Amino acid sequence: MKEEISVCMVALMIAGILICGCINVPLVKTQSSDAGTAQGVQQALTVPPTTSGTSSGAQGSGSGTQGSASTAQGSDTGTQGSASTAQGVSGTCKEGFVYREAGPSDNVCAPPASHIQALADNAAAGSRLATATYGADTCAQGYVWREAFTNDHVCVTPATRSQAAADNAAAGSRLATATYGSDTCAQGYVWREAFTNDHVCVTPATRSQAAADNAAAGSRLATATYGADTCAQGYVWREAFTNDHVCVTPATRSQAAADNAAASSRWVSGAYGSHTCISGYVWREAKSGDDVCVTPAIRTQTAADNAAAGSRLATATYGADTCAQGYVWREASSTDHVCVSPATRSQTAADNAAASSRLATATYGADTCAQGYVWREASATDHVCVSPATRSQTAADNAAASSRLATATYGADTCAQGYVWREAFTGDHVCVTPEIRTATQKENSLASSRTWP
Repeated sequence: MKEEISVCMVALMIAGILICGCINVPLVKTQSSDAGTAQGVQQALTVPPTTSGTSSGAQGSGSGTQGSASTAQGSDTGTQGSASTAQGVSGTCKEGFVYREAGPSDNVCAPPASHIQALADNAAAGSRLATATYGADTCAQGYVWREAFTNDHVCVTPATRSQAAADNAAAGSRLATATYGSDTCAQGYVWREAFTNDHVCVTPATRSQAAADNAAAGSRLATATYGADTCAQGYVWREAFTNDHVCVTPATRSQAAADNAAASSRWVSGAYGSHTCISGYVWREAKSGDDVCVTPAIRTQTAADNAAAGSRLATATYGADTCAQGYVWREASSTDHVCVSPATRSQTAADNAAASSRLATATYGADTCAQGYVWREASATDHVCVSPATRSQTAADNAAASSRLATATYGADTCAQGYVWREAFTGDHVCVTPEIRTATQKENSLASSRTWP
């Protein structure tokens, strides 16, 4: 009658999982001593585990029964062979060893614990790759993602990453428009300020000229010297009497002076009193009570001059802001009546026409950097303003990006920090601890001594 005993091996605590295995060992009761049982169990350990934890055939068994006294290794008579004559099937593991099975064809004979360790390492392989946590963009040791923008996975030093974060935080303050807004002038230009909020960008010399013209504005009005009664060009005050500011031709002014001088010689006593005019003369009447005697033609001219008085003032056409001779309105704006030279007026018109082209944002738009800064260009649209040195560093980091990936040297199978390839066989890239790799190499070197020839 054949019975079986179950032998369980508790192997290792691997990655928090207790791994154990059980195998059934048939036993023939022809020899029921404890020694016979122990022999059967010991031989069972030479059977390599399968995926189900059982064996399809005993290593070193001639008939397929495991560990029975009648099929002892190296015995032709059914009796257990002595140590000097025991011999297993060629290529199978010697007593106390099993196939390691690090891979499908890994038949290196190793202790059972090494077999279980290999299975555990195989199971954990994916989690031990350098790319296990962060994927294909995982950086090599010593590098981190730059993150200059969303999904910026260029690998850089921690210091460069910190600099990128600081540059991002300071971005707004480094724009050309940061201090003065959208009207900020390009380098070499300043606001003209000919009037409040005049943000036309001009040369510093033109700005100084505008300030000087503003200061001299009152002195350049047509009324600056003689007041509101200043005559238009070509006319002078008549002065037929005190404060007579009627504007007339110079000839008429001279005639009035001559008539005043001859006044007494043209009076006689008569129907109109002591100032009755002699025959051929009439009162001039430049104003009420003006009894200077003049010819009738002069009296008519005087009346005409009085009627035209308002139209002959310097302010008659352009009002109180009329410029004195030799000056014209600057017209930096539609209501700018500051009187300047004709050359300054022309310069002002040219500056107004060129205004938009002189803004700081004229060439590069709203993202234009302030003086001393340039676009970082970590990507094609990265307009964060940084120092020229940081821009150069960014370009260098971009160029070196692929060489700094965790997979740069060893490819997709690169191990995470702390692990190395096991290399139990050619192409075995399962990541294990350095100690396991060393033990594996040792087992490989001892393989022939643990296998029946």
